[in-house]
Amino acid sequence: MRKFIQNLFAFALILGTFSCVDEINLSLEQSNQAVVIDAWIGNNSLETYVKIYRTAPYVSGVLNPSYLSVPVRSVLLEEREGGNIPFRQVGGNIFRPQTSFTPIPGRSYRLLIETLEGEVFESTWESMPPLVEIEDINAQAFQKQVMTTVGQTQFFQVKTFADVQAEISDPGLGELGYLIESSGITELYTDANVDNCACTCYERVPNIFAGINLTSNQPFQGRSFGLSLGEIPLSSLGRFFVSTKIKVVNKSSYDYLKQVDQQQRNSGSIFDPAPFRIKGNIKKRGAENQQVLGGFFLFQESTFEKLLYRVQIRSESLSLNHTIDALPFVNGICTEFYINASPIVPPAFRP
Repeated sequence: MRKFIQNLFAFALILGTFSCVDEINLSLEQSNQAVVIDAWIGNNSLETYVKIYRTAPYVSGVLNPSYLSVPVRSVLLEEREGGNIPFRQVGGNIFRPQTSFTPIPGRSYRLLIETLEGEVFESTWESMPPLVEIEDINAQAFQKQVMTTVGQTQFFQVKTFADVQAEISDPGLGELGYLIESSGITELYTDANVDNCACTCYERVPNIFAGINLTSNQPFQGRSFGLSLGEIPLSSLGRFFVSTKIKVVNKSSYDYLKQVDQQQRNSGSIFDPAPFRIKGNIKKRGAENQQVLGGFFLFQESTFEKLLYRVQIRSESLSLNHTIDALPFVNGICTEFYINASPIVPPAFRP
């Protein structure tokens, strides 16, 4: 009986060794890679470009895939009233106008791309939106509860913030969209026991608005209103330099960007709508049903900068419960605590 059990165990061990799952190598499809055309044309030459490439196959663990270039014969911006503006390749997959381009509000433009393989991609005719000037930037205090951590203890605390807004006057020329990008520099104070301490630092804030800041003018057509640029904390003593640029886009571009924003804001729960391919305004001539990603966007951009004084904002809302954070203590320079800041005074903060 004992020998039978030993033989049975040996047979099971041999069977387990030779019954391992074989490695399966999956070949990735290369023929279904989609063309991506990302084109922005407007009054800012630095942000006027056409990018053309093909999507890369998904590979698990690769965060920055290498997109495939598309050999291109010509890139043209056509005007419906006649004439065209050629683009030249400036490196990689990026094309820029060969000559200076001055957008004319209300004029219709179309993008036309021809590859070396004879494929032709064309956009729909789009109308150039108007230029809207930023009149001023204002800030108003408000308070909300935030999670605060002290050591290993977390608790809610009421703190005050400033809602920063750009004042504009809508031209009243139909439905438009406002795409807003806002950044800034915050002034940071520290404390020390030495006389020659470099106790003031300045740190760049790349974005004071979480996500895509996109607004429709539909409720505000033809009148002045405020566009929210984001919020900054008022628990600091230092000043804040805000810089914003507002791109005015037409309704079709706004609708496209709104769908992108909605997909990015989905939390990924079972109650969120499933992601879907957002239909752009570029098609392949002769194969209109073929998938082409991206879009053709016309814009007019305005910029504005202003130095905000947190002390003044708090003084205009004394009814709120303002609390000031304690100054960090350093040995002689503020970068000991604010490691991403600099003690060099930016021009905006100089007398």
